[in-house]
Amino acid sequence: MRSSRFTHYLVLIAVAGLLTFPNLGAPSLWDMDEGVNAECSREMLESGTWIVPTFNWELRTAKPVMLYWIQRPFIAAFGPTEWAARLPSALLGLGTVLLVYELGRRMFDPATGLLAGVVLASAVQFSMLSHASTPDAPLIFFTVLAFYLVWIGHERGGRGWFIWPAVACGCAVLSKGPVGLGLPGLVIVLYLAWNRELYRALDWKLLAGILVFFLVAGPWYGLVAAETRGEWTRTFFGKENFGRLTVPQENHSGPPFYYLAAVIVLFAPWSCVIGVTFWYTVKAAWGRVGVLSSTTPDTHGEREKLAEMRGATSVEAPAPSEDAVDAERRANRFLLCWFAVYLLVFSAAQTKLPNYIGPLYPALALLTARYLIRWSRREVVPARWIMPGAISGVALTGILVGVGFVISSGAVGPVSKGMRLFPGLETWAWVGLIPLAAAGVMAWYLWAGDRGRVVGAMAVGSVGLIGITAAGPVLVVDQYKAAKTLVLSSGAHQPDHEIRLAAVGYFQESLVFYAERKVSRGMPVEGMENGTPKTYERPFLPEDIADFLASPLPAYLFVPETMWDQQLAAKITSPVRIAARKYDFYRNEEILVVTNAPER
Repeated sequence: MRSSRFTHYLVLIAVAGLLTFPNLGAPSLWDMDEGVNAECSREMLESGTWIVPTFNWELRTAKPVMLYWIQRPFIAAFGPTEWAARLPSALLGLGTVLLVYELGRRMFDPATGLLAGVVLASAVQFSMLSHASTPDAPLIFFTVLAFYLVWIGHERGGRGWFIWPAVACGCAVLSKGPVGLGLPGLVIVLYLAWNRELYRALDWKLLAGILVFFLVAGPWYGLVAAETRGEWTRTFFGKENFGRLTVPQENHSGPPFYYLAAVIVLFAPWSCVIGVTFWYTVKAAWGRVGVLSSTTPDTHGEREKLAEMRGATSVEAPAPSEDAVDAERRANRFLLCWFAVYLLVFSAAQTKLPNYIGPLYPALALLTARYLIRWSRREVVPARWIMPGAISGVALTGILVGVGFVISSGAVGPVSKGMRLFPGLETWAWVGLIPLAAAGVMAWYLWAGDRGRVVGAMAVGSVGLIGITAAGPVLVVDQYKAAKTLVLSSGAHQPDHEIRLAAVGYFQESLVFYAERKVSRGMPVEGMENGTPKTYERPFLPEDIADFLASPLPAYLFVPETMWDQQLAAKITSPVRIAARKYDFYRNEEILVVTNAPER
C-alpha cells in the first residue's frame, strides 16, 4: 500500500510538473489581476510591512493578505520576476492535486484518487489558476485541505473534528475572504442534514473550532482595520463582498447559467463525460450503486457483448456489500454538496467571473474519476451511445482547438471590427491533433473491450493538450502585450534614480510592477471621506500633461498613439521624443512612451 502511494505521488508530481512548470515565468504578467497581486507583494516587501497591502502605493482593499505573504519570500529570493510571482500558485496547485489524491483514496480507492489528481491537473481552469499570480490557488488549496480534514473526522466517526478544519478555513479566509468559511460551512451543514446527522455539529468542541478560526484569521483583520482606521474592512466587506453579490461589479455580469456553461468549457476535455458522471453520482448518492452483477438487469446487452469479446460465457461482478454501498453513498453525497453549493451560490451572485468557482473543480474531478474507474471495472452500465459520444466530444475538442487557433490568428475567415488577432497562433493549430489522436485510440480500445486503456488514452490526451497549450501558444499571445516591453525599452525602469511616470488613456497594472515605481494616473487633490482627509486623483488635463513633460526630472508618459496625436501632441511645448511604441491587444492599438529625457 505504501509503495503504491509513493508511485502514485511520483506520477502526480510528474504530471502536475509537466502541466505547470515549463515556461511558467516566460509570459509577462496578465493584467489586471497578476499585475496587481505581484506588485502588491513587491510593495509590501519594499515597505517592510506584513499588514497593510498597497498597489501603486495606495491602499488595496480587493483581497486579503495570504497571497502576498506567500509570494513575498519568493520575490525576496528571486527578485520581482514573473517566475517568482507565479511559483507559489504552481506549488499550491501541486499540493491541491496531492490532497485530491488522498481524499479520493480515502473516499473510494487509490485508483480513483490517482485518476482524480490527473483529471484535476489537466482541467483547463485549474491549469490556468495554477499558472496565475492570483489568490485562487491558495483559496482552492486551503478549501480542499478543510474538506479533507472534515472527511477524516467524519470517517472516524468522532465529534472532535472541528479544530484542524478551522485552521484551514482561517487560512482560506485570509486568502479570499468570507467565502473561505461560509461556503465550506454550508457544504458541511447540507451534507450532515442529508445524512440526518446534524447532531454531530452540536458539540461544545465546535466552540473550540470557532475560537481557533478567529485565532488564525482574526489578528490580521484586526490589525489592518486598526492601521487603516477601518477603511480596509469597510471597503472589503462592503464593496468587494456584499457589493459583488448584489450588484455586477466592473461589468462582470452574466445569465444564471453562466457558471454551468463555464464548467463545460473550462473542465474540458473531461467535460465530455460530465453528464453521465452526474447521472451515476446521483444514483450512488441515493444508494443505487448500479454494479453489473448476476442480479443486475442487462438492458443494453453489455454482458453478452463483453462475454463474446472475451470468449467467455458470462461477465459478472459481485454485488456490493451494504457497507460498500453506504460508503459510496456518503462520499457521493459529500461531493455533490460541495459541487452544488459553489455552483448555486455564485450563480445567484450578480458579479460573475470564471475563477470564482475554482474550488468546485476538485469535487468535479473526484466525481469524474469515480465514474470512469467504475466504468472501466464494468461496475456501471451506461447506454451504448454514451461512451462513443464522449469520445466524439474529445475529438470535437481537438477540432475546436485547432480551428480556434487559426481563426484567432487571422489567417483565415472573416475578421470583425475590433477583433483581437494574434498572428502566429496558426502555427500551433496542430495541438488540436492531440485530442483527435486520443479519441482515435479511445475508440480502438473501446471496440476491443479494454476500458482501462480507454481511460488511460483520455488522460494522456488531456495532459498533452493542456500541457503544450499552457507552455507554447500563450507565448504567441504574449507578444501582443505591451506593458513589459514599453517599460524596459523606453528606459522607464530606473528604480535607483529619481524619475516620474504617468499614464493617460492607458494603464496596465503590470506597468507598476515592471517599473518598480508609482505610475500616476491623475493629479492629486485633497478631499474628505467620513470626516477624514483623503487624497484623490482627478483625471489628467492636457495642460497637466504639458507640465508633466516640462518637469526638470526625467518624465515618461504612457499614452495611446491616437490620443497623443489627436489631443496632446499639439499642446506640448517642451522638447520630447517617442522613447518606445508597441501594439497592445488589451487596447487594440499602438501605445507610446513619450519622454523628456535625452536619448541614451
